[in-house]
Amino acid sequence: MMKIQKILFILILFSCLRITSQNKQFLYGFKEIPQSLLENPGGEVNFDKHIGIPFLSGIYVNATSSNKLISNLFAKEVDLNANYQAIIHELSSKDFLAIHEQVEVLNIGYRLKNTKDYISFGFYQELDLIAYHPKDFAVLYYQGNYDTNGNIVSNRRLNLEDINYKGEAFGVFHVGVSRKVNKKLNIGARVKLYSGAYNTQSISNRGTITIQQDNNNNFQTVLNGVDAKFSNSGLTEISKGNIISTAIKNGLSGGNLGLGLDLGFTYHFRDDLTLLGSVLDLGFINYSKDINTYSISGDIEINGLDIFNPPNDKPLDYWKDIKVDIDAQISMDTLHFSYISFRPPKVYTSLFYKFGRYNRRSGSCAIGENLNNKAYLNEVGVQLYSIFRVVKPQLAASLFYTRRITKFLKTKVTYTVDSYSFYNVGVGVSSQLGKFNFYTAVDNLFGVTDMYNSKKITLSLGMNLIFE
Repeated sequence: MMKIQKILFILILFSCLRITSQNKQFLYGFKEIPQSLLENPGGEVNFDKHIGIPFLSGIYVNATSSNKLISNLFAKEVDLNANYQAIIHELSSKDFLAIHEQVEVLNIGYRLKNTKDYISFGFYQELDLIAYHPKDFAVLYYQGNYDTNGNIVSNRRLNLEDINYKGEAFGVFHVGVSRKVNKKLNIGARVKLYSGAYNTQSISNRGTITIQQDNNNNFQTVLNGVDAKFSNSGLTEISKGNIISTAIKNGLSGGNLGLGLDLGFTYHFRDDLTLLGSVLDLGFINYSKDINTYSISGDIEINGLDIFNPPNDKPLDYWKDIKVDIDAQISMDTLHFSYISFRPPKVYTSLFYKFGRYNRRSGSCAIGENLNNKAYLNEVGVQLYSIFRVVKPQLAASLFYTRRITKFLKTKVTYTVDSYSFYNVGVGVSSQLGKFNFYTAVDNLFGVTDMYNSKKITLSLGMNLIFE
């Protein structure tokens, strides 16, 4: 029992932390970087060919915690378990853990002979997880059916809708085209073939669990209108310790396949005013390998059940009797049919204004003909972002300023408001020396000097070879 408690403790602890790399406000619209086409397939491209340095062309890491929970948990000379008890009550069922990691393995692009179309293709590995914190279930597990003062809670009701999580690891083969329609409009699309390695999910659950006492002060558990499913794929091999080998086998063998589509555009109202927009990951993955779905449905009433304090004498007999009682009243099935996991769609839009017309006599700020921003040195604008998650959309808004420093160096400063913070300043640079392109960016600039107490830190970098 102690081992189970420790595992659950770690899981809920990490649900206090938020790690995500979804909103790439630095990359979006940064035309000198080939990876910006993954955020907007309709982005403009002025070079003729690019080759990403394998495994180094696109790396993005973002870690976030709320209310400085890390420093509070591990404060010196304070009991960790006591801190955790306080954290449970600070959190709500709207708090979530979100992890999104992406590593680019291959990225290549080239312009067709018609000069209007730019083709790009490649492969990247992705991990995506969203888990909402089931506060009532966590409190019940650690406190039992008692309040903070040690009094029995009568008619405690738990809503199964609060159990929402979805996590998967997969590979993505992709090919896209960006077409220049005319001087004002550029459109694009990207087709994706998903190859799933792992998945676990439980969403759209219904029903309630009520824990109460009968007239004889005995515990009674009542399930009303229960309809819940817990599905997973590829997790059997994980339990055997073959995480990496199983991921490679499942991700490349083609057993769990899916399709996706990205759409985007760039429109110039005039030379100095531009609108961008894109919709990403309109798609799904069909999981059919090493699958298990546990389904529970119906109504049930169990007398004398206290799942958090089973009797010390003959506990196996206790649970056997409970199982017989449950099986007689409710449908519990283990299914091995394939199931579909829909990707969470993402929407970007950006409007920016360019100013500071380039003066060809200013040698220090001369801009080469191979660079996208030929006529202006500055850009200022706003960017909106949304990802449609299982419970509700997560939104972000950014203000940004871009400046061409020299012929070889361009910078971008962003200020972002999102689900994690109302203030987040980031800065990034992109440089091109000959054919070699290097970019890097960091968010939460003011928190870098105190990472222990920082709520958010983000780092991205990439390397490419770009040919005119």
